[in-house]
Amino acid sequence: MRPLDGIKVLDFTHALAGPFCTYHLGLLGADVVKIERPGFGDDFRHYTAHGGLKMMSGPFIAANAGKRSMTLDLKAPAAREVIRRLAARSDVVVENFRPGVAKTLGLDAASLHAINPKLIYASISGFGQTGEMRDWPAIDHIVQAVSGLMQVNGEPEQDPLRIGIPVADTFSGFLAAYSILAALLQRQHTGTGQVIDVGMLDAALVMMSQIIPGVALTREPPKRSGNRGFRMVAGSDTYKTRDGFICVGANWPPQFEALCRVLGEEKLLADPRFSDDAGRVKNTVALRAELARAFADKSAEELEAKLAAAKVPAGKVRNLLDAMTHPHVVERGFFNTTDVPGLKEPAMLAGAGFQFAHDGPVRKNAVASLSQHTDEVLTELGFSGSDIDGLRRSGSV
Repeated sequence: MRPLDGIKVLDFTHALAGPFCTYHLGLLGADVVKIERPGFGDDFRHYTAHGGLKMMSGPFIAANAGKRSMTLDLKAPAAREVIRRLAARSDVVVENFRPGVAKTLGLDAASLHAINPKLIYASISGFGQTGEMRDWPAIDHIVQAVSGLMQVNGEPEQDPLRIGIPVADTFSGFLAAYSILAALLQRQHTGTGQVIDVGMLDAALVMMSQIIPGVALTREPPKRSGNRGFRMVAGSDTYKTRDGFICVGANWPPQFEALCRVLGEEKLLADPRFSDDAGRVKNTVALRAELARAFADKSAEELEAKLAAAKVPAGKVRNLLDAMTHPHVVERGFFNTTDVPGLKEPAMLAGAGFQFAHDGPVRKNAVASLSQHTDEVLTELGFSGSDIDGLRRSGSV
């Protein structure tokens, strides 16, 4: 039995943050019914190149594998009874409409709690359900800009730089899944439901939690540090080698001493400028130049193993394909696979990111074609064959 076996999730989400949340609930065993627009579905079915697969873009596959797809025109009068039955049997509802849209559709927390008071109702939006910015449209890189996340990324002398993946979307979805798990546990004690408000701006600020106290104390915005480590010392930086780049994390004296020994640069330890931690911080520009020289003719591939053996954090800078095929990642069994309509071989998906000793996250699931499970779900809700035919003729499903 997996952690969320028996939990039913009603998914009114689209794009990335919301679907990423419900995808992770599905990995833990929840039965996720994804509601999509008749004929078109989630916008992300059509997002970016998709290898010739109709309505199956890569980003859609990544966030929606394992769910059941049901189409429903949420504005159709006949849809109200379908929604009522779905809400009555569900444990969790997740939506990421713009604030106010759910209420217009009769899908707000108050309306659905009137049907099922035990519902965990989670809303995900750009700026949250309250505040002066609640109605502003938002996508990932806008939130990166507004939150200050973009301002801390990049090289000191260059312009602010967007982080190259949708981190605000992704972390918002993960934060929503985490909050839903907490609310489900809370419901075991109270017997009542919960309303959850996740804003992408809030989630981006959570990602910067380690630097918030310092900024609050100094009243100075943080400076971009490029590829240098959090402590801003030369021993914790990124260096060019003969076969690429390597990141090292020699923050403390024993680590720096071990770094010098591996590099064959023990003379740096005898240099009065670098002989103690205070000197290395004071003379960091000169020390970085010395280390850059020492790294230049060496192999990142060879150094990372030697430094790790010497207890110095280090890693060669790899591209994603290299990371995906690294023997360590393969041995860990990180990836899931999913069957995709139109593909002969299963597609590769990111896993949950953690492992259980037993009955853990699902290892294989499938991506549904649009409306694949509509009749199946309606039958479970008690609609007869003639009822389903009527809903289909009216365009409600």
